[in-house]
Amino acid sequence: MKATLSFGALLLACLGLMATGPAVRAADDDEVPSFKKRGDKEKEFVSQVGKAIVKAARASPAKLELDEYKFTDPKKDRKDLTIKMNWAGAITKKKYVSTIVVKIDSSDDKKWEVLNVEYKDDDISLLKPNSAKIQELIKKFNK
Repeated sequence: MKATLSFGALLLACLGLMATGPAVRAADDDEVPSFKKRGDKEKEFVSQVGKAIVKAARASPAKLELDEYKFTDPKKDRKDLTIKMNWAGAITKKKYVSTIVVKIDSSDDKKWEVLNVEYKDDDISLLKPNSAKIQELIKKFNK
C-alpha cells in the first residue's frame, strides 16, 4: 500500500510540473530582448541579452550579472557585441564567467539583425553548453 501511495504522489508531482512547464517557458520567452526594438537603455538591454544566452547555454545558472561589454566594428555594416557575464551554478554555487560574442548585421541602424552567437565559459563539468538552444535564440533576438 505504501508503494502505491508513493507512486501516486510522484505521479501527481510530475503532472503538476508538466502543467506549470508551459507557463515557465512563456516567461522565459518574455525575457528574450529583440535587437529590432533595443531602445535607449544600452546596458540594461545588453544585460538581458547576456542573461538570455547564459540561460540557454546552461541548465540552471543562478545570480547572473553583467560584468562588462563592448561593441566593435569588425567591418562595414557589422558589429560584434562582446559580453562578459558572471554567474553561479544553482546547485554547486561555484562561480563561472561566460564570454559571449554576438555577431550583428547593423546595416539598418534602427533594426539590427543577429547573425550568430559564439559562447564560451570556464565551467569544466562534463555537460557542455547547449549550442542548439543558443542558436534558437537568434530567431527570438530578431523578432
